[in-house]
Amino acid sequence: MSQFTKKAIIDSFIELSKTVPIEKISVTMISKHCGINRNTFYYYFQDVYSLMEEIIYSKSEKLFPDSMFSEEDSWITSLRFMGQYAKKNEAFIKNMYQSMGRDAFGDYMEDLAYHPAKKYIDRYVENMYREEGLTLSREQRDIAAYLFAKMFSETTVDWIRGKKGDDPVQIMELAVVMMDGVAEHVLHNMAKNK
Repeated sequence: MSQFTKKAIIDSFIELSKTVPIEKISVTMISKHCGINRNTFYYYFQDVYSLMEEIIYSKSEKLFPDSMFSEEDSWITSLRFMGQYAKKNEAFIKNMYQSMGRDAFGDYMEDLAYHPAKKYIDRYVENMYREEGLTLSREQRDIAAYLFAKMFSETTVDWIRGKKGDDPVQIMELAVVMMDGVAEHVLHNMAKNK
C-alpha cells in the first residue's frame, strides 16, 4: 500500500506540473489530486521540494540503469534515450526549467548527464588500458565527464529556450552523429598527452 500511495503522490505532482507552474503547486493541491490527506503526504515527503528532488533522482536512476553501460554504444544509447524522454515529457521539463531558473536547471541537467558520461568514460578507459596500456587518472576522467555533461546541459537549456529547434529527438540524433568517435578520440588524446 505504501509504494502505491507514494507513486500516486509522484504521479499527481507530474500531472499537475503539466498545467500549473511548479512553484504554485502546493501540498494541498497534490493531496486533493490523488485523494489523500495532507498528513499522508508528509509521511512520505517533507515538502514539495523534497518530492521534486525524489522525482529527479529516481527518474535519473531509471533513465540510466547500470545495465545500459554494458553495451559498446552506451553513450549513443543514452543520448537517444534522453531525446525520446525529453519529447515525451516536454511540458514537465519546460515547466521545471521555468520554476527552477536557468542556473539551477542547468546544474540539474549537468548532474543527470554526468553519471552516464562517467560510467562510459570509466569503461572505455579500462578497455583502453587492457588493449593499449593507456590510462587516465581519476581526476582526468572526472574532468572529461564534466565537459561532456556540460555540453549536454547547455544544449538542453538552449532547446528549452527555443534556440536549438523544437524536436529533442532530432537534436540528440544530430548529437549522436557528431559524437560518434569523438569521445573516444578525446580520451585517447588525453591519455597520450598526459
